[in-house]
Amino acid sequence: MIEIKDTHFIQDGTYQACYRHPENKKLCIKISKLELSKSRLLNELKHFKKISKRNYNKFDYMFFTKYHGQVDTNLGIGYVFDLITDETTSQISRTMKYYILNPNPKITDDILRKAFDDLINLMVKHRIIANDLRSKNICCKIFKDESMKMIIVDGIGHRDFIPIVEWSSYFAKKKIERRLIKHKLYDIQAQRTYLQNLVE
Repeated sequence: MIEIKDTHFIQDGTYQACYRHPENKKLCIKISKLELSKSRLLNELKHFKKISKRNYNKFDYMFFTKYHGQVDTNLGIGYVFDLITDETTSQISRTMKYYILNPNPKITDDILRKAFDDLINLMVKHRIIANDLRSKNICCKIFKDESMKMIIVDGIGHRDFIPIVEWSSYFAKKKIERRLIKHKLYDIQAQRTYLQNLVE
């Protein structure tokens, strides 16, 4: 059994709490907080099993965290994923939400917009849907050359009974566009205004 301590805590979400893996600094462990959240997580894991059959070498980069299986912990069953960290600092990468609300001269709106467009294009190209496509679920990984790429860390999958979005890039694009509109992610400034109103 893996012993998780308070010092391993990373972030508390609506459905899950996230902790550093005590034995592997490249991984994190998610623990479901609510009984209701287990169905959401199981749906996500089902999609990860499908995605794991893909040839990742065809991806321009890994634009979502890999799932590495279940573990027993002192807090219950844990689900192990990649931990996204910046190459420049080795610190946990900040989210898209963080950079939108906290303007950074090195991470301008133009840089965010370009990285986000790249992410969406890859999702469409490879027909991978994020049902909970929000800026808080996207990490901005900074590389040694100070370039930045966005990586989805939560919410992969969909609940469509007939998974036509997995077969057609056209329908995948349409579904993703609906998610962008729903969460005001179609524009950086629109997302900033939306997030500021939530905070206030």
